[in-house]
Amino acid sequence: MGTYKLHHQRPFFQHVAALPWCCYDKYRDKIVIRLVSSPDVETPVIIYGDPFDCAESDGKWVWQYREEAMSLQYAAPSRKVWRAELDVPARRRMKYGFRARSAFFRYDCPEGWYFSENGTVPFSEDELAVYHNHFFYPYIHTADAPAVPQWAGKTVWYQIFPDRFRNGDPAISLPGASDWERDEPAYNNFFGGDLEGIRQKLGYLKELGISGIYLTPIFQSPSNHKYDTEDYFRIDERFGSTESLKALVREAHALNIRVMLDAVFNHTGSSHPFWRDVLANQERSEYRDCFYIHNFPVEERCRDRKKINYECFAFSSRMPKWNTENPRVKEYLIGAALHWIRECDIDAWRLDVANEVSFDFWREFSAAVHREKKDFYVIGEVWNDASPWINPGYFDAAMNYPLGMAVSGFFLQKNTDAEDVTERLIRALTRYSDLHNRIAFNLMDSHDPDRALTRARGSKSALRNAFTMLFLMPGSPCIYYGTEIGMTGGQDPQCRRPMIWNEEKQDRDLLAFFQRLIRFRAEHLDLINNSAMLYTCREGVHCWTFSGTNAVAQGGSLTLIYPKEKPVSIESLLPAFGEPMFSAAENAPSTPPDTNVSDGAAVLPGSAVVFYRKSPKTIL
Repeated sequence: MGTYKLHHQRPFFQHVAALPWCCYDKYRDKIVIRLVSSPDVETPVIIYGDPFDCAESDGKWVWQYREEAMSLQYAAPSRKVWRAELDVPARRRMKYGFRARSAFFRYDCPEGWYFSENGTVPFSEDELAVYHNHFFYPYIHTADAPAVPQWAGKTVWYQIFPDRFRNGDPAISLPGASDWERDEPAYNNFFGGDLEGIRQKLGYLKELGISGIYLTPIFQSPSNHKYDTEDYFRIDERFGSTESLKALVREAHALNIRVMLDAVFNHTGSSHPFWRDVLANQERSEYRDCFYIHNFPVEERCRDRKKINYECFAFSSRMPKWNTENPRVKEYLIGAALHWIRECDIDAWRLDVANEVSFDFWREFSAAVHREKKDFYVIGEVWNDASPWINPGYFDAAMNYPLGMAVSGFFLQKNTDAEDVTERLIRALTRYSDLHNRIAFNLMDSHDPDRALTRARGSKSALRNAFTMLFLMPGSPCIYYGTEIGMTGGQDPQCRRPMIWNEEKQDRDLLAFFQRLIRFRAEHLDLINNSAMLYTCREGVHCWTFSGTNAVAQGGSLTLIYPKEKPVSIESLLPAFGEPMFSAAENAPSTPPDTNVSDGAAVLPGSAVVFYRKSPKTIL
């Protein structure tokens, strides 16, 4: 910011009159406006009104506007993020701009600065009088407002790799399947997990506190991971049948557990009938235009990646890429997505390699599945900024690796500092509107990266701290199977080890921690999903405070306290942060008040404790 001050001599602002900066929340009938500024900016106000509402004064037409102070939503060393929540104007249209003062340039511009789509200028009434010196929301159409499944923000997900979760029907297991207890996972071995095994353990998941299960692909495929689909309309025979899936969904729904399946629409497997026809008939195949083929002949396997003459996933010649611009492919794949909604009443699709599929396809896909089931949940596998897919409404959410890996870097790998993780969290949160953040799919590990406990080098205290932070974030958190009982594993295939069901080998204390954490989140959900996040550091004690931003949150604040090097007494924290409510420490009691801290106690270094305050207190 010093360089910016030297060269520009004015504060920095960022806003666009579109998502995620400007959002009509149709569920609450409010307009939510977000503004990013440099840290020198002091409480800005939003100036707004009907663009055509003018009154005559001294022979001139003067725009009639209102002013409202903005609240601080996120704060980090390099930026501040401000928020305003406005009532919908009577005529459902408005223009607006921002007025603010700067601590750096107070004397250069005593009246403050005015920021509009034309940039930042010294504030004056003359600037407001210019019609185009503003941002515009031309008309607030309800049909254009983001539509999101409200249930998703209340869900705690549990991801399952079906072949490795539980063998519920040995009769359908592959002959010669690997031994569940003794064998190591490999790229090409099978352990016999199936849909019946998942159904049998729904009670375990309900007791844990899970309200949604996400299954990696279950459709016909020759591999153990099933990301090389052979038949999109058939359950793999080693997992069960359509009836098996129906039974699973039916019983899950009876327990208020949603079910999400995994679809691979970027590519297919080399055993898919369309691709087999191409291999057999080459340029004469009726399916040749269903794939991106550069020239013929096409070979089934090509070990030299430089010689692959068709598009595929990565450089895997056995996973040819679908041409999703082709009408026949669109009809076929979208038809498969709709089939399982109609046939088995699933609640969500997770979309593999979603960022490599055309926007045009996702536009049609999203419209089709939401017509079929209004509150359907669609998430895409996008490892980075997913705003190009989420803001236009193609996906409801993405696999939020940027947020999860930010938490992981600080609490698990310890390769970043508190200020950096705060910056990364704010960057992830400001990519999307508040509406979308409430249903974000937040995860720490999955079937792709190494497991969270492995990243923590076996430190379960680090794991507990990380998940405590993750569960304070707005959104829909996900637990990868086995993380709750202390499973470890490096990257694929080690992160796909069979689930440990022998209770003597499970970490039951860790399991109890996850039960407490899920319960704690449910009790404070309205606050967590409608909060502002502010970071401070007091004498080596890291403090992240989450304060309610609207009436839904009903006031209050939660603060995660994380001492860096030395203990800090509970008593010294009470005036600022309220009462301790949740501890990530080992062996914390599993009954209310869900904390192992008391008067005279201390928060120890490397152990997170969450405090609750009924009336939020400014700490900046």
